[in-house]
Amino acid sequence: MVADMISNRQSVIQIIRAASSDIIGILSGGIFSFSLALMLLHTTHSAISFGLESIVYPIVGLLLVVPIGNFVDTHDHKTTILVSKLVTLVALLIYSAVIFRLHDRLAASIVIVAVYAINDRISGTGYTASVHELVNERHIKPLTTIEQAATSGIQLASPLLAALLYGLIGFRGVLWLEAIAEFVVILITLSMHFHPLPQAAPTQQTAGQWAAFKVGLRYIHDHAVLWFVVQIAVWLNLLFSSVDVGLAYVMVQTLKLGNTRLGWVSSACALGMLAGNLLLMRLPSFQHLIRTVLLLTLGFGSVFALMGVWLVHPLAANLVTGGLVLLSMAMGLFLAWINTPISVYLQTTVPTHLLGRVSVTLTTLNTLAMPVGTLLFSWLFQRLPGGPLFIAVGLVLIGLVGFFWYRNRKIVHQVVAPQPSGEANA
Repeated sequence: MVADMISNRQSVIQIIRAASSDIIGILSGGIFSFSLALMLLHTTHSAISFGLESIVYPIVGLLLVVPIGNFVDTHDHKTTILVSKLVTLVALLIYSAVIFRLHDRLAASIVIVAVYAINDRISGTGYTASVHELVNERHIKPLTTIEQAATSGIQLASPLLAALLYGLIGFRGVLWLEAIAEFVVILITLSMHFHPLPQAAPTQQTAGQWAAFKVGLRYIHDHAVLWFVVQIAVWLNLLFSSVDVGLAYVMVQTLKLGNTRLGWVSSACALGMLAGNLLLMRLPSFQHLIRTVLLLTLGFGSVFALMGVWLVHPLAANLVTGGLVLLSMAMGLFLAWINTPISVYLQTTVPTHLLGRVSVTLTTLNTLAMPVGTLLFSWLFQRLPGGPLFIAVGLVLIGLVGFFWYRNRKIVHQVVAPQPSGEANA
């Protein structure tokens, strides 16, 4: 494989550049997203403001899952990533020029979020599919884990910075910061050295969009671990929408705790994810992946239930915030332990020429439930108390663990350690 020709020193340099790109892009993007949600929340007074991305991203992913997967697998990855980021920058500049002149800011915001969704999906799939072009086999796990840790660390700061910057420089200033950051990310991507792999077989390129895409879809269905990941992730994304929508609405609109306290709670989740990923760097790969994911989901559901209990009875503002910070941190810890091992398994077992199609298909299928969850919980949280709703979500998650454990009992204890050869376990 080409990745075997990449030296350890080159791999380390690539990891540093990739992490730097992630830090800048995710920090600025998180500040932009949080500030956009605050602007819409104060403008529309609707719970759906913090769930806009949860609706738009999955819909865009569903509509474009076939062409994006095929395109990434059959075109130069570096060029694809650069073009997608350049389109994002141009769209952001146009949005910045017109948003304050429009009466209907929600419609314009939906458009920019859709543009971000399309290009994030393209560049994200491109990065996932090019992991073997950036580092050698030995550095795949460090690359994935460090990027996840960097993502979590930056997400820790972005809500707090967003709340601060939104008050200091306003949404207009945040837009300019995001534009500058996007330009810097483009420069870093230009400096990265991709080692191109052989193109996909001609039959896959000429057989048609759907025929080529079905190869990746069939691969997922025929491999028990990947198919399990799709099924459990659909439920996790559906129910996690309650946090994206519910916490913001309960804290800002119901409890009147303000943007800063919401920023602390949101950052705590990222802190938990950072801690979880740092711990994973010290641990070997999970051998019993399915059993581990189910046990972690059990803990995840318990945190939901405890969060609901904490919100049932009225408490002092500092006490409410402190409890939510701790529970949000625990939630982030479980998320890291669920997501990162799955990402490592995907990148170390799926054949490289299928990685674009498989990864974009998994991402799309895993997030299809998010628009439904966002709309459902936006409606519920505006009509029902937040505490009982979170308790109900936690109990549903706990029940799902029992269901999936029984349904997958034949492979729950199966060893599914990643294999460097690129062949996944069936």
